[in-house]
Amino acid sequence: MSIIRRDDTVVNTLGHAISGAACYYLTQPANTTTLTPLASVYSDTTGTPAANPQITDGYGHAVAYLSDGQLYTVVYVYPNGTKVIYADQFVGSTSGAPTAFKGTPIESVDGTRTVFTMTNGTTPLTSIPTFDLVWNNFDLIDGLGYALSIVSGQVKITFAVAPQPPSGGVDGDALFWKGLL
Repeated sequence: MSIIRRDDTVVNTLGHAISGAACYYLTQPANTTTLTPLASVYSDTTGTPAANPQITDGYGHAVAYLSDGQLYTVVYVYPNGTKVIYADQFVGSTSGAPTAFKGTPIESVDGTRTVFTMTNGTTPLTSIPTFDLVWNNFDLIDGLGYALSIVSGQVKITFAVAPQPPSGGVDGDALFWKGLL
């Protein structure tokens, strides 16, 4: 069994830390009224048992080590009894966790080209990811000015208007995408 660290910070609506809040870690399906079933919580990656709930410190911070690759419901219970519920919290690095990526086009941005191959680094993508398209450090809006498709097994992005190279004519990181596979 692999154990992964999860950090939680509990704050109020003004962003001030809440000390003494209880962070409950529930397995799914969870009952947020009775706060059951409680997940196994550990104090380290070797599996030393710890309390569930974890109580926030003076900075509103709590740490729990949980089993890798699981969905949990995390419930913050403030000292005044208010509950904040976060369902479907993935904890881990494997078993379905999305993979972050940053890609640049294989083709050069020359001011006339409108179709580019999406990559993860330099490897062409073969399925359409969830991503943010960034042009000269500005996020573009999905479906507004560009479209995604799979052509010959590779993800292509087609712009309505050809992106222009940055001043000086050097591609650099002017056009790139970042997101989750």
